Amino acid sequence: MKVQLLKIPSHLIVAGSSWLSKIIIAGVQLASISYLISILGEEKYAIFS
Repeated sequence: MKVQLLKIPSHLIVAGSSWLSKIIIAGVQLASISYLISILGEEKYAIFS
């Protein structure tokens, strides 16, 4: 019995990994913004950014 693997085109793998990395980067940015605001305060964060 032969098992066939699903052949995913390489351009879909590249596009999918790109979208995944963009989602991860956006999540890290949101977390870092809230962390920096809690440490610096709104006024100092506004100056920082």
